[in-house]
Order: sequence, then C-alpha cells, then structure tokens
Amino acid sequence: MDEKEYITAYQELAEMLRDFNLGWIGEQVADTVRTGKTIEERTSKRKTPLLKIEDYTPEEKLRLLTKAVEQAMIDTAEMEDEIAYFLKIEAEKYQLTPRITFANSDEVGKEIEFTSDLIAPRNKQALALKNLFNQLLSSTKDSGEISAIIQQIGLKLNGTINRNFNAYVEQADIFDIYLFTILLKAIANEGGEIYYKDVFDGNPNSLVFRKNPGKIHGNVHPYTHAAIDFPNKPPLEVHIGVKVQGRAGVLHECNLLVLYQKEADLCRLLNREPRHSQAIIAIKSQYYTSPLKLEIAGSFIGLASDIRYEGGSYFISNSSSDSVAKLLTTARKKWELNIVPGGTNDVNRLMYSLQTIFKDFKARH
Repeated sequence: MDEKEYITAYQELAEMLRDFNLGWIGEQVADTVRTGKTIEERTSKRKTPLLKIEDYTPEEKLRLLTKAVEQAMIDTAEMEDEIAYFLKIEAEKYQLTPRITFANSDEVGKEIEFTSDLIAPRNKQALALKNLFNQLLSSTKDSGEISAIIQQIGLKLNGTINRNFNAYVEQADIFDIYLFTILLKAIANEGGEIYYKDVFDGNPNSLVFRKNPGKIHGNVHPYTHAAIDFPNKPPLEVHIGVKVQGRAGVLHECNLLVLYQKEADLCRLLNREPRHSQAIIAIKSQYYTSPLKLEIAGSFIGLASDIRYEGGSYFISNSSSDSVAKLLTTARKKWELNIVPGGTNDVNRLMYSLQTIFKDFKARH
C-alpha cells in the first residue's frame, strides 16, 4: 500500500464506523492523531532525553484505527464471554438469571443478557474481523484488494456488534463488570464468602448496576452489590459506580469500591456518601480504544491525593501508554494497563495484587 491507499482505507473505515453508530471509536483515534506522537531524542551528553512531537504517518493512523476497532469489538466480545462464564457459575449458586441491567436514576434500565448462545456467534465474527485487519495492513495489497477487504470488514463488523449495547458508555460498563469479576475472584481466592444484596437488603434475581457513578443509597432501581464475609472478620461490600467523600470534603467517582458493611449500612440509613477512611479499595477505571492521554493519569493522581484507602486506590485501563505508566510509577500510584482477557499475565498480576490486600485485611483484623 502506498500513502494515498493508506489514507483512503482510513477514511473508508472511519466512515463505516459512523454508519454502524461506532463513530466514537474514530473520534478517539482522531484525538490521538491530532495530539501527535512523542519522540525521545537521546544523546551521550544528556541523561534526560529531549522530547519532540511528530505527526503520525498515514500507515500509523490506519494501524491506530484498526487497533481501536479490535479493542472495541474483539476485546469487548472476550470480556462478555468471561462475564457470561462468571454469571453461569453464580447463577448455579445463587439462582441468578444471566443478565445485567444498567440504569441511571432518571431512566428505565437497559438490560443485556450474557449467555454463550448470544455471545459465541459475535465472538466468532470478531476473530474473523481481526484476520481481515491483518490482511488489510499487508503492504502487498493493491487498490482493488483493499476495497474488497474493507467490504468484508463491513460484513464481519455487522455480525460482531451488539446493536443494543454499542455506545461508548455501554462498552465502559462492560469493562467495569469485567473488573468486578476479577475483584471477586481475588476475594474468593482468599477464602471470602460472596453473596448478593440489593439496596433494599433483598436477594436479587438478577444484577442491577449504575450506568454512571451515583449515590450508594440511591433506590430508584434495586441496585446490587456483593456482600463479602471472611470468617471472624468485619463484613465488607463491593459496589460498582458510587461516589466517596475525600479528605477535602468533595465527592469522587469510583468505578469499583470495597468498603466496610457497617459504613455502607450507615450511608443507606442516613442518605449520605461513604467516607474514604472506611473504604478498603477504590478503582478508577478508564475504558479507551486508543493510547491513553496523559491528563487522564494526572486527574487520577489528583483524586488519589485527596483519598486514603486502607488497601489503596488503583488506576486500571484496557488501553496503554508509556507516558501514563511512567507518570503513575513516578507518582508511586497503583496501576495496571492492558487489562483484557487476552492479557493473561497483566490480569493475573492485578488479581494477585488485589488478593494481597485482602490477605493483609485479614491479618489486621
């Protein structure tokens, strides 16, 4: 492919994404392209490299876009498969139906069903889509072959999409549930007993979670949390999408929060938000289909400085960025990037890190 063909392929793929209501993927890539890439220039006379910004080449732009589609379609399909397996096991133990409802306080909940019968066909199409992207990026293709491959990409993309659940916020919700399963595995590995309750202290038939972080005591919907019991230890709760009060007296959004059940009960009774001093773990997640922007990490560092959790706060993303990793490491914050089902080593490292926090929790109490 020459430069003109890379440009044409990029434009056609971006237009195709808009046609499938996936324009947000192209927008995230376009934002990355506008920012440019940071290049380090090292010399023998300087310990610290000099940095400069360069434009992405047409080939690099196309690779960024295909990678973004893979993250949105293939990685998400694999996350759904992991969630479906998790729900299958939980359904057998707690008589739960394999579906999850996401809802804000001002709307009717939107339900997604996680069963192999529904997910497997999309997963198969997603893998075929990845093969087509590999073919597209081959430098030996001519214009006619490129057009034919892009047409095939459209057909596979059509079969991969869950049309009822393909907006950016909905994909981010899937990522949070995937992290929820990893967190519960860490708890189970440390001997914690897990069961589910809703905000009314009832036993739910299915799981209901907030679409966006809100009030832990909100009861417009029967929001669900995981109740955790370690033998002879204070009981805990795991929540998705709640706010917590920092030291400065402001509320911070947590994608996942582990706190003492006693504090959660008081919050539900008094209609207030949890205090950071009563939380064990807080996770700030960032779902993104392009390399992470540095200001995202900067925002997390500011948040973490206002909050002190017993076990710690984590920044976790499905994406990656060398500069973000460097900044978070320098600031001595807990972080994990590339958390997707295919990243076995990264996922296991995260799970064992969380497991260590619960080991320490049991020792303290």
